[in-house]
Amino acid sequence: MNIVRTEQEIYEVLDECLNCENTSTSIYPGMSYEQGVKAAIEWIIGDTNEHPINE
Repeated sequence: MNIVRTEQEIYEVLDECLNCENTSTSIYPGMSYEQGVKAAIEWIIGDTNEHPINE
């Protein structure tokens, strides 16, 4: 498995997640944990170009 995202891109997503966690907000309240993990991994390995946290 190849990681196609840059370290900077990955840390930006992690920062967005931390912000949502700290403010108890989510732009995906109907998404399951597993769906979120799947979306993030697919983005990291390049199976999709859709950013895992689209606004």
